Amino acid sequence: MATKTGTDLNERAWRAFHKIRTQLLPPLIKHLNEEGGMSEAEYQVFIGLRTSENGQLKPSQLAEAIGWELGRLSHQVSRMESKGLLAKQQCPVDARSCWVGATKKGQALFDKTLPIQNKEVDRLFSDALTNEQKRSLIEISEAIEAHLSKTLPN
Repeated sequence: MATKTGTDLNERAWRAFHKIRTQLLPPLIKHLNEEGGMSEAEYQVFIGLRTSENGQLKPSQLAEAIGWELGRLSHQVSRMESKGLLAKQQCPVDARSCWVGATKKGQALFDKTLPIQNKEVDRLFSDALTNEQKRSLIEISEAIEAHLSKTLPN
């Protein structure tokens, strides 16, 4: 059973995490949209695609990379396809599957927004932290990720 102090610390830590999460993304997304013409959903899809070595992922891999349900991703991919930002390519090994990747137009949009993202991440996040704090944050993130991989079902 957690002590009163432990419970208070847990609640304060959770609220601190939640506050950071809810305060950082809106100004970043606002700048990406206003200066780069990219929506939050488009940004998340492109960031997910960056996790692959060749810029393409199967929809299930992309959904997992960005933490979305497959249905939501499917709708977003369709919207981005209609705008000419993404293209699907049939998987040569599995006819029931495909690969999703950026088109030249989509890659150009993402390339346009990267300097905006980097500037805003520095302004909103990196400039506020020492290198020691950044290393601690990475360590915290890795600890939570390892814990979740053991706790949550695949």
